[in-house]
Amino acid sequence: MMDTLRASFRYKPKPTFTFGTRNAFIENSRADIWGIRFGIAYHKRVRISTGYSYMTSDLTEQLFFPDAGATQHVTLHMKLNYASVCFEYVYFKTKHWEFSVPLQLGLGSSRYEYSYQHADHIIDNRLIALYEPMVATEYYIFPWLGAEVDVGLRLMLKNNNAIAKNFNGPMYAFGLFLAYDELFKAIFPHSKLAQKL
Repeated sequence: MMDTLRASFRYKPKPTFTFGTRNAFIENSRADIWGIRFGIAYHKRVRISTGYSYMTSDLTEQLFFPDAGATQHVTLHMKLNYASVCFEYVYFKTKHWEFSVPLQLGLGSSRYEYSYQHADHIIDNRLIALYEPMVATEYYIFPWLGAEVDVGLRLMLKNNNAIAKNFNGPMYAFGLFLAYDELFKAIFPHSKLAQKL
């Protein structure tokens, strides 16, 4: 592994771009996490990237409180977002198959948002830090189109104690994907940009 890593860094880095949705769980509720990443790849063996992710699922709770002599309630909408850095090592690669280990560290916040009396409010906004190790399997139908299955975990390094939810849990993703660099090279094989990808 170390020899492969050292050899990969001798090659000129090339830009990478990915986005998509991963499925996770917050206690018993499924939470979809949308993310986008930009980075560089060395010899298609090592990828280093930075990105941004946020929860798109609408997970809610009810908050009851006294106001003007009566009990009022509002719907709290849980929010989660974080910036991240990712290191990915491809440990097996053939013409059609690719197996890799993406390791991601994230730093961001979680909170509740709600509306009351025609005003928007944010409460329990706290810093969070997390670690997401994954195992990724990809099968390339064409150089620019493939199918993938990713499985892993979210491990909270720093949780938001104001939100009594367990954010630790499994993560997974599956489906078809486009390799945008290969697709660009297939459409514009003689362009200067295609030669750099």
